[in-house]
Amino acid sequence: MAVRRRCSRLFVAVVATSVFWFAVVTLVFFGPFTKKDYGQGTLFVDKDGDVVGVLPKVEKRSSDFGENTGLKEGVDMRDEVPKVAMSKEEEALATKEGYKDYGFNKVASDKIALDRGIPDTRHPICRQRTYPDDLPTCSVVIIFRNEAWSALLRSVHSLLRRTPSHLLHEILLVDDHSDKPHLHEPLDKYVAKLGGKVRVVRQSTRAGLTRSRMAGAAVATGDVLVFLDCHIEANVGWYEPLAARIKARPSTAICPVIDVVNQDNFDYQGVGDAFVMGSFNWNLIFKWTSIPQRIRQLDVRDDASEFRTPTMAGGLFAMSRQYFNDLGKYDYEMDIWGSENLEMSFRIWQCGGRLEIAPCSRVGHVYRRQSPISFPSGVDQTTTRNALRLAEVWLDQYKEIYYKLRPDARDRDYGDISSRLALKKKLSCRSFQWYLENVYPEQYVPDEKHMRAWGEIRNPASALCIDTLGKNDGGSPLGLYQCHGMGSNQAFWYTKEGNLRREDICIQISGTQIILLSCTGSAEQYWEHKNSELRNPQTGKCIDRGSANSEDRLTSNACDGRETQQWKFSEYSKNRPS
Repeated sequence: MAVRRRCSRLFVAVVATSVFWFAVVTLVFFGPFTKKDYGQGTLFVDKDGDVVGVLPKVEKRSSDFGENTGLKEGVDMRDEVPKVAMSKEEEALATKEGYKDYGFNKVASDKIALDRGIPDTRHPICRQRTYPDDLPTCSVVIIFRNEAWSALLRSVHSLLRRTPSHLLHEILLVDDHSDKPHLHEPLDKYVAKLGGKVRVVRQSTRAGLTRSRMAGAAVATGDVLVFLDCHIEANVGWYEPLAARIKARPSTAICPVIDVVNQDNFDYQGVGDAFVMGSFNWNLIFKWTSIPQRIRQLDVRDDASEFRTPTMAGGLFAMSRQYFNDLGKYDYEMDIWGSENLEMSFRIWQCGGRLEIAPCSRVGHVYRRQSPISFPSGVDQTTTRNALRLAEVWLDQYKEIYYKLRPDARDRDYGDISSRLALKKKLSCRSFQWYLENVYPEQYVPDEKHMRAWGEIRNPASALCIDTLGKNDGGSPLGLYQCHGMGSNQAFWYTKEGNLRREDICIQISGTQIILLSCTGSAEQYWEHKNSELRNPQTGKCIDRGSANSEDRLTSNACDGRETQQWKFSEYSKNRPS
């Protein structure tokens, strides 16, 4: 009898509680309340501004997205990141240290689940595409050195979660001799839980990016090599578009569209325009540019169309493992980082391959605030040596353009390139002139037949040179700096058309200022170089260095032949003005 009474009271309590919460939920969701997001969830506020309810934020799990987790049964990812309580002062200090050590906000990264859901940033057409089941399998090669725990493992979990398990052969984490303790035994133990598809490959000494990628490729056994950075997040359906193109044409290397993972708060942000291609400048530095009408007409049928790209950024791309080996892998003598992406790009095109970008493949990437990479031989020494190897092997006579921009590099050592030249001959690779004419005819070529003068623009009376002061964006005022003979920010071309040019930006007069803007052919960008003056006929003014002690901004004044208006280029062609 007593048991029956207790059960009766329990039943009444359950019913009463259920009715109460039903009433609360009904009022909150259907009553006269305003919903406001507050970061940790949703606040429900009445007409007087008082909070009447809170709905905590719940992250979608793998099952919500219908995606593959790739994990061993029983591995729970909800508490994978140790939560350490910190005061505001401690968190501010940890955030500052994170930027210093990793180039991004590690504290923000650590607060986010390793297998979080992210928005599907593909165009709707991409979501309607279907792919065969018998696509080639992939070995994902990720190089890391002293990477943040959460950023590295979020990269891994995004791949496990969003790559079909029958296509993901393995993930190879190649450790380029990290010295941070969390990347040794703790990483090995963690990886052991992930179902056998993830392996750590250790370098016994610091090898750099290209050699470490080659080490990963050497032990890979999947059909396709996918090289990715160690702070990425693969999006839904990222691999299939890449694999389908490689299956159709094995000599194709292909890149995903690179979305942005915000370095400060780790928000995942899709890029607005997927139709942006890789290019380069004559300092042999990669850059992005909108695809020209020629490529749009050749390749783009709709918003899902893959399209050719002259170069690639190099951090994220896929190619057949067999093709990677046949094409000569990487230049093993390129050290640490730099120019390997352009070297691979030129080699692919010149040696009979094709390089593309797939708009339906999206991978997020953290662009660091500053690079934490160390260069044992120095940044300039390492990157210049790499660029010289690239120029000497693949640019043929066009390497002279690089040397005119970097005269200090002409006599530097770049090592033995005989094996790379032999590879070029073995593969019957085409010339760089063919590349410029057929792959990237839009590239501006500042060779001598198009130039009147080039190099530094020196004011003889002061030994000051016109200098960008590191600001090459449109509208930046030009300045002056001590002439150093190293080119770089002091390298300009005086064209037959009368422009003072750097790549695709020109010197323009704007009131009393001398600025850099995109080349348009306007009268404000036309200059006459006579009697050592640089005169703009539209305004009748000359470029003037200003006061005798000025090392700041250039100015313009009425032309009168004063010594502050005298300018001399490093070199003149046969078309030197009188």
